[in-house]
Amino acid sequence: MAVDVGGTFTDVVEDVADGYVTIERASADYGVVVREVDAELAEYELDAEATEAERERIRGARRGWLEEDAEAVAERYRAGELDAMDAIRRHGVILDWGTGELLPRTTEQFRAMLERRSAAHWD
Repeated sequence: MAVDVGGTFTDVVEDVADGYVTIERASADYGVVVREVDAELAEYELDAEATEAERERIRGARRGWLEEDAEAVAERYRAGELDAMDAIRRHGVILDWGTGELLPRTTEQFRAMLERRSAAHWD
């Protein structure tokens, strides 16, 4: 069962209810699965079991996301398979968001920073 450390999961649910985060981005960015109870009344709830499964899936996939060929990520962005948030947050790829052109040096620097600050602390 997912443990809500310091209110993190409930904070995400509140952000969904307040319209700051979509249900989809809550799952993609935070690994928190939120169920809509009544959107008109801004009622949402945490799906703890699904959250634990989503976080486990992210833990298993994140290294591969960060190591995926940057040009392949750019191609997926240009094809509409990835949005800008996924290119940046999951894959560490920086593009010209208008053309989808890969910015290789910036991507290299950003990925190095992600490696130092985040990936170095993964399992």
